This record gives sequence, structure tokens and C-alpha cells, in this order.
Amino acid sequence: MSTRTRKRKVPIVARISPGGAIAIVVMGIFAMCLIVILSKAVFVSNSKDVPEGIDTATIADTNTQPTDSSDAVSAAATSVTTSATTAPQTTTPQTTTTKKVVKMKIIDVTYLKAQPDENSENVMYLSPNIEVDILETLDNGWTKITFLNVTGQLTGYVQTSFLY
Repeated sequence: MSTRTRKRKVPIVARISPGGAIAIVVMGIFAMCLIVILSKAVFVSNSKDVPEGIDTATIADTNTQPTDSSDAVSAAATSVTTSATTAPQTTTPQTTTTKKVVKMKIIDVTYLKAQPDENSENVMYLSPNIEVDILETLDNGWTKITFLNVTGQLTGYVQTSFLY
């Protein structure tokens, strides 16, 4: 009769020395740091300059306070005023002013334009639900907006129908 002796399988965790465990942890931390550094290099913006022709000036009135979004629609509707002309002019003035900074959101995908015209240069693609500050609502269906982007403050025009 032969006696068979079975070797007990030792779990892999028990076979790793403390020095080996420390080496594994250090390599894991090194790999994570490498991933973070590479992702920052790959996903960095190519340009930090504001595109030409875009007015990024801040609002001159320092006493204006932003309103909450519940008042945005009523404030935007009452903020449009047209200037009265005293002498005949060849072009229709498109001047309007707002007294408060109104916050609204983009309804659907659209482009931020450099000028209030459909054929104007596209500055940036805007996704739905981006919160913007209304600077001026023109009577030709365009609204001057500003918002804080990853690259900084951007100002331009969108069609009023794309705001809520």
C-alpha cells in the first residue's frame, strides 16, 4: 500500500514576500501617475488665446446682480427696448439695452457667432443646457451672450429662439 501525500496548495498571497508586495504597490502608484500625466498632455487645449473679433469685455455696471433662472424669461421679455429715431436713417438701428444680468440656458445645439448674423463666423459649438448670461437682446432675433468656458470668458451671439 502506497501512501500518497498530497501537497496542500498555498494561496498566492501567502507566497508573496513583503518586499514583493511593496514592489507591486509602488508599480501600481507609478502606473497611475503615468496615466494622469499622459492624459493631461493629450487632452490639453491647443490655444489659450481668444479668437479674433470676439469682445470679451466685462459688464461696466458693477452693481448688477445676476437673477435666478425663474425670473429669466420674464426679465428677458421686458429687457428689450428699441431706440426712437429723430432723423431718418438709411439703416435700422438694432440697439437695445438690458438693465440686469439675466441667466438663461441653451435649448438645443447651436453655434456661438461672432456677429448677429447667420453667415457670421462660428466661434464655438454650444451644447444644450449651457448656462449663459444675457448681455443684450437685439430686435433682429439675436441675443448677445457671455459665459465662462474652459479656456476663459467667451462672448458672442446666438439666435434668441435657442434660449430658455
